[in-house]
Parts: sequence; structure tokens; C-alpha cells
Amino acid sequence: MEYQTEYFTGADLTGSSGDANRVLTLGNSGTTTGDEFLIYANGLALSLTTEYTVVHADTGTKITFLNKLWDDQLIISTYVQARPGVVATGTTEYESMRADIQAIISEHGTTVTLSRPTETTGSMGDVTLVSEEDYIIYAMIQDITKKDRKIENMGLAIPGNSKVFFYHEYPDSITGNGNVEVEAGDKITDVDGTVWRVEQIIGERHASRKEIFRVGVINKIDLNQ
Repeated sequence: MEYQTEYFTGADLTGSSGDANRVLTLGNSGTTTGDEFLIYANGLALSLTTEYTVVHADTGTKITFLNKLWDDQLIISTYVQARPGVVATGTTEYESMRADIQAIISEHGTTVTLSRPTETTGSMGDVTLVSEEDYIIYAMIQDITKKDRKIENMGLAIPGNSKVFFYHEYPDSITGNGNVEVEAGDKITDVDGTVWRVEQIIGERHASRKEIFRVGVINKIDLNQ
């Protein structure tokens, strides 16, 4: 078995931007199956039968997107294909998936500062000092639009909110302050000085139990003041 990740935009599908039932043909060269077959649109995992259908094949597996899909939407497909005589170790494939996603985030996103409060407690367990730890990270911030159906359904498509793509984890070589994973409640300051709060991590994208990237919803703090 062999793991594969492919990246598309809606422009690679049949039909016109904004149409439903558009079809995507994968570039698989071995038979795909339902095992570990994942489809993401705009960073959100889609549900089989309600949001897409798939016809598995030896080559050219076809995916039909049941809801409207626009040409500028990013589509990611991860799957396992049969490759006689090839044994996949898993580690290399997942590291490759992570590297691909991280390249997209760093290329199309920007550096931001993540701030997280830390508490110092006294001998009686009382908080004696609250300070903030800062980390430099890459993030790709996008407006929430009508294309983000799941975010709208969760009630998070409100003024001041945006969607953001994060690495699954940022190493010390990037942050300069140790390894860090983005969590709800963290503050993010962008290059324009705008401060955001991570309201919710709406999905940690996994393939075979290994996290590849995560998506969050952030809110401009100054709008709530």
C-alpha cells in the first residue's frame, strides 16, 4: 500500500464555478479504497454520501462534490492506493503530507506572533505572577465566506471572525521559544498589529491518526472592546 496526497483547486473540476455536482478525477495509479480516504475543501473535511460521493478505480478515481464548489477553493485529497510489492512505512508519507501543507501555509500566509499566558504559582498554590510567552509562527488567514458551509452551520460566520490554517505543531527552529501547538484562547498578532483571539479549533486534520494540519476560527479582539 502507498499513501498519496494531491492538491487541487475548484478550477480542476468539471462544471463551472459555484455549481453543484462537480467531478474531480484523481491521479491515482493503483486501486483506491474507502480506507483512509479523506477529502478536504477549504481546509474542512467533507463527509462521504452527504457532501461527496466517490467511484474507486485502478486509475482515475472520481469524486463528485454534491454541494456548490467554487474555482478558487483549495481541495486536498489523501488516500491509500494499492502498489504491488511496495510496503509503506507511514512515517515518510506523513512527513511529506505535513511538509506540503506547511509549504502552502508559509508561501501564501505570513508570520504572526502567538501569545499565551503562563502562570507562576507560590508555595500554597496561589498565582503569584501572570506573564505571556511569545512564539513566532506561520499562519494563513482567510475571510469566512458563503463557501465555508460548515463554519456557517456552526454559527461561527460572524463579523470579526476569520478562518486560519496552522501547522500541526511549530518547532523551536521557527518559534525561537520551544515547540508549540495552537490552542483555543491563544492570542495572535499579525503583521499589521491587529490582535486576534483563537476562538475555536474547528478541526485537527488527521490521516491514520497522525495530525497533518489544523484549522481555527479567530476573532479580532478590538471588536469586542
